[in-house]
This record gives sequence, C-alpha cells and structure tokens, in this order.
Amino acid sequence: MRPLQPIPQCIDCLISMAKDVITMADSENPSLIEEAERISRVILKDAVDNESNSPQIANRILRELRQLTRMEDPYTDFKSREMAQAREIFSLLKNNLADNLRSHASLAALGNSLDFFHNPTQALADIPHQFNNGISFYSDNLDQLETFVANKPLRVLYLTDNAGEIYFDIPFYDYLKQYCRRLYLVVKGGPSLNDLTRAELLSAKLEDRFDVVADTGTDGAGIDWDNVSMEFLDLFASADLIISKGMANFETLYPKSLPAPSFYLFKVKCEPIQNYIQAPLNSFMALWKEGK
Repeated sequence: MRPLQPIPQCIDCLISMAKDVITMADSENPSLIEEAERISRVILKDAVDNESNSPQIANRILRELRQLTRMEDPYTDFKSREMAQAREIFSLLKNNLADNLRSHASLAALGNSLDFFHNPTQALADIPHQFNNGISFYSDNLDQLETFVANKPLRVLYLTDNAGEIYFDIPFYDYLKQYCRRLYLVVKGGPSLNDLTRAELLSAKLEDRFDVVADTGTDGAGIDWDNVSMEFLDLFASADLIISKGMANFETLYPKSLPAPSFYLFKVKCEPIQNYIQAPLNSFMALWKEGK
C-alpha cells in the first residue's frame, strides 16, 4: 500500500496548525507567529523532499514549537473543555445503545468527529442526531471484526485518538472486553495536539476504568515509529489485533505491513484522506486489513 504523501492542502493545514499552537500558548505576538510559520516552512520543504507523511511532519513542527513557546502542552485547556463537553453529550446517548457491536462501533466512530481544528461545541453538536438516526459506514467491515473477536483473541490493542473521544470509546471498549482476553487501551506517551494521554485519563479519573493502559512511549500524532518505546514495539509485535481510531493513526499504520490484522475506525475529515481512500468527505470508515 502506497504511503499518503502531503499535497498542497496538507501544507496549508500544517501551517495553520503551527499558528494555532502559538495562539494556544497564549501568544498573539506577531513576530512569534511569523517565526512559527518560518520554522514550519523549513521543515515542510525538507520533509516533502524526503517523502515524509503528514503526521511525521506535524510531529517535527510541534517539537520545534514546543522549544519556541517553552510550553510543554499548549492544548491542556482545549482538551479539558473538549472532555467536559464530550462527557455531557455522551451522558445523553449512553442509554440509547443497542446491545450489539454495530451500535457501539457507531458511537465510537461519531466520537472521531472531534478535531484539533474545530471548537468542540461545533464538532459535537450533530452527534446526538446522527447517532439516534443511525450512521452508515462507507467501508463497512464490522462483520469481519465481529467474527474475529468471537474467537476470543488473546491480546488486542485499542489505539486512541482525541482526548474527548474517550467517552465515546468506553462502551465499545467494554463491549470488546467481553471477547478479548486482554484489551489494552493505548494512549500517547506525551502531549500531541488534542490527543489523549495518561494526564487526561488521570484528571478525568478514568485511568482505573480500563483493564490495562499502555502508551506509545513518545509524543506525536499517529504512531511515530522513529520514537516509540521498545515497550510499545514489543506490545505491538505481540498483539493479535490492532484497533485504530482516527486519521493520524490510520495514516501511520495502514500503509505498513503489519503482523496482525488491523481495524480502522474514523471519520474522513480532509480532502487528502478522501482522495487516498476514495471515500466521501465526512463519511465514516470501518475498515479491516489482514495481517501479513
């Protein structure tokens, strides 16, 4: 499978991300915003020449901006608001779940409507209507997932995405836990945009909610294969199934040859992904890929 290479829309998106980071760091200093854009363009030129994917480029930019702003996690307040609002929406829907995998996967997929570019209130607004009316998946491989977990796999990894999304993941996690003998919730090992880390689980008093919580051992959007810990690599290599939430995880996992089957649950939120998988914008994907 060919990797997803950045196109002009990716470049615009990454520059916008860099400016947002400076704003999140409570700085309206024009010179700082200009410096962030300059740094980003230097990284972008080098990265595009070296055929890096968008999450790899984003991670390089974010680490440079962390040095520039001297702020470890500019998205702390954003994540806190996102989680509070997601919890509120989830509380309205949790009793409407049917006792089947499709209903739980649908709610988890809707949670992926959250995005670091959008105000959580806007991103969450339509979820109750969509869930209560039912969503369809453009690529629908839920039957393959259900067949696989019915055989009670020994070790399954659930790779999380946005912080607030975790509330929509909980019922799906619990449903899968009935079948998986060991189900690991995997978070980022350090701050990366609005992605979930142990810090958010702790602040929301959710860490004990899951059987096992693991992390990637590093920050970064998606799976940053150059910097993940040996512990994560060992865990990944021993997995019988990988469940992946979100576009950045998809971008960094799907093109690779993986030893275990993988299942991708996400919303198509940008044109480059839309073109890569030939799916409509804002459609939902439940995509299965066999292991090698």
